[in-house]
Amino acid sequence: MVTIKVFLDKRRITKEETYPLNFRIYHLNKSFTRSSKIYLKENQWDNQKRTIKSNHPNALTLNRFLLKSFADLQSELLLADDASIVEYLSPKPIQLIEKKPIPTVFSFVSDLISELKMDNKIGNAWVYESAINALKRFHPNKSLTFEQIDFEFLDNYNKFLLRRDVKHNTAFFYIRTLRAFYNKAIKLKVVDRNLYPFHDIKLKAERTKKRAIDKSLITAILQLDLPEGSTIWHARNWFMMSFYLMGISFVDLALLQTINIKNGRIHYKRQKTGKTYDIKILPQAQKIIDLYSSTRSQNYLLPIINRKVDSEEVRLRLIKDRTRLANKYLKRMAELIETKETITTYTSRHSWATICKKLGFSIEIIAECLGHEYGNKTTAVYLDSFDQEVIDNANEVVAKSVSI
Repeated sequence: MVTIKVFLDKRRITKEETYPLNFRIYHLNKSFTRSSKIYLKENQWDNQKRTIKSNHPNALTLNRFLLKSFADLQSELLLADDASIVEYLSPKPIQLIEKKPIPTVFSFVSDLISELKMDNKIGNAWVYESAINALKRFHPNKSLTFEQIDFEFLDNYNKFLLRRDVKHNTAFFYIRTLRAFYNKAIKLKVVDRNLYPFHDIKLKAERTKKRAIDKSLITAILQLDLPEGSTIWHARNWFMMSFYLMGISFVDLALLQTINIKNGRIHYKRQKTGKTYDIKILPQAQKIIDLYSSTRSQNYLLPIINRKVDSEEVRLRLIKDRTRLANKYLKRMAELIETKETITTYTSRHSWATICKKLGFSIEIIAECLGHEYGNKTTAVYLDSFDQEVIDNANEVVAKSVSI
């Protein structure tokens, strides 16, 4: 026969001055103890009624849990034979579970970077590498764990970056990327969610200086008398091609091939967002494409990628180098047209949008052309996209506004 009682085990007291509430099980003149996993202060236990008193803040919930645990023990033992009861009450051998070593922040991110490179997400891998290299300069100790990253750590890291003359938005980028690492570590159970340290860190980017230039400056660039076939001549062609394709990014421009052209239009998927674009080839753009028709290499529309590469990473590194080259000669063009405005490969996109707005096109049309969300996302689900002719017309009007 089995008898089960609940008792407050006053033989053991915790640092919080609470006692464990246990089950005492009697069977064959022997007693066994099982924990209820509940801890109470002495004045919170009613020994006569065998219930938790209402002065405990969770009395109702814990009494329900206690009642269920008691019932589970009864169903397990009262109807069982002696052999089964003895087996149930016998102490089980402790199985030591080998704990996996907790990864450091640096080893954790290194694995993420390797995974991104395996998936050919090279751009994201470079972003992670940049952020983790900045963190290493602040905290060279490779044993850094996610548990060590608290508010004080983040505050000191931010101050460290700004004292080294890192721009505000760059510091924002590094800390925001560290937050992304932390969130990933939470999802993979590397660190407890309750330790999340970013609640009190205000992350806000500063508004960047305008990157657009007036249409008169773009016209001035077109009017420059540049030696045909020279590097600066090529750089102007790349810049203007980006402008005529509604500010296509330099990396997407570099990757355009003849297969992207269908029925007088260019179809491509943006590397950064994965969004698909469909742009009419204007006569101005066609003129640039035709310049390279006889010297085209590996079917690329423009000779930005000018040699054969054997991997995505090498290809993107080449484009990065060519971006620097283009920016060097765009700076020289700014000097030639005698402007103090900064001109880079980014300028074409921002200038296209600014000129389009000044010509009277709505923000909604400009957002549609650039592939941006505009207004309330929920409402936007119920709205049709603008007719393709509207987008084509906007691009034609902008292109004509800078014609020589």
